[in-house]
Amino acid sequence: MIRIENNFIHAEIAPMGAELIVLKRQGFPNILWKKDDSIWNRTSPNLFPIVGRLIDDSFNFRGQKFQMNQHGFARDCVFEVIKKERDEVRLLLRSSAQTKIQYPFEFEFMVTYRLILNSIEVSFQTRNFNPHSMPYSVGGHPGFAIQGDLTEYQLDFQQSMLLDRSILDGTFYSGKLEQIEINKVLSLENDLFENDALVFKSPPFSAVTLTHKIQGPIVTLSSNTWGAVGFWTKPFAPFFCIEPWWGWADHLNSTGDLEKKMGVHLLPPNQLESVSYTIELH
Repeated sequence: MIRIENNFIHAEIAPMGAELIVLKRQGFPNILWKKDDSIWNRTSPNLFPIVGRLIDDSFNFRGQKFQMNQHGFARDCVFEVIKKERDEVRLLLRSSAQTKIQYPFEFEFMVTYRLILNSIEVSFQTRNFNPHSMPYSVGGHPGFAIQGDLTEYQLDFQQSMLLDRSILDGTFYSGKLEQIEINKVLSLENDLFENDALVFKSPPFSAVTLTHKIQGPIVTLSSNTWGAVGFWTKPFAPFFCIEPWWGWADHLNSTGDLEKKMGVHLLPPNQLESVSYTIELH
């Protein structure tokens, strides 16, 4: 584990997947859930170079077909630590012969964790070393510990609004929408997740707080640039995920062409793109 800390919080990151495993205020319990392989075998995986699942777990790029599992391969790769300070760590994944079997591109994917008072900023930086545009998606998937029943929790937003939920058919999007009215608060229930995640594309909010209805706010997750936000748990599981995404799973009518995939980013040759989100501990 790689440990970073300041006077308020500390975090521990595994080189495998550059995955955040521990995040807590000094002297308090970990707010991330403790992984249990029988329930979910991740804690806070980083999703790259796709978010979600592809039809037939495959895509086409300029006449060639490639296989890739859900959420991509970065979460199962060992990252190199290229910078380490007391309150910051930077981890890097470079393309290799092994990654090109699944994803035929020369790239660098960097994950940076930086502590700022009682918050941690998570940054994703992607660089394209190819002579053509590189299609990719990226996202976070932090799972927060739940004590007791999910119905004891709610999501707090900064405003009242009507949100369009993108409906999943299995693990793919059907193209249908369901309108959900938010009066600043969404009470959580297991029934909301019977058909997998709650997903809002192009969300009209920049922050959301997971709150215990009696004990108060736990964490606020925010980003000014996210392309979608997913909320997910398994019924009656002891975790709840708030997922900032720049991309999403295939639609049922997807052609499999990665360059035309909905939500994909096309990174120009020899360019770099950075996106980030922040977790604030209360």
